[in-house]
Amino acid sequence: MREHELYPFVCEWLGRFLRSKFRSVRHVWSEDTSRSSVATFLERHNLTSHVPWWATLDIAVDVTGAVLLTTRNGRKILRLAIVEVKTHAINLRDLSQVIGYAKVVLPHFAFLISPKGWSESLHRLIRDFKRADVLEYAPNRKVIVAKWDTISQSVRMGEMLMP
Repeated sequence: MREHELYPFVCEWLGRFLRSKFRSVRHVWSEDTSRSSVATFLERHNLTSHVPWWATLDIAVDVTGAVLLTTRNGRKILRLAIVEVKTHAINLRDLSQVIGYAKVVLPHFAFLISPKGWSESLHRLIRDFKRADVLEYAPNRKVIVAKWDTISQSVRMGEMLMP
């Protein structure tokens, strides 16, 4: 199995995930950005006014999602989500890649997923040595490392690496 074969399913899942998190939202976008960039995604969907640094987001994240929320006073707020897909067991190098992307993009959600789950060393670092700090990319925001279920084509809540 190759990464790009998972992208359509990950896009569908991310759209469902965002709709479940933001139930009253009207606009949800989720697409493969592995051959373009987050900047192009924002431009294509006329969302650049919500991210002042959009032109600097020349990052080819595998899947990018967005939700446009409207507050009670009519103000529009954009929530971004990024997903990096791997087909091998997720390791520290993969986590470092996503942390870098997330520090630049500043998404509301950042996922790192693989059908093979994560490596033993990553598991031990986070769970045994309680180093959840390595998942943090912004205050109160952490990368979600998760196992992709190829049968349900989704991330299962019990299949996430948490401290």
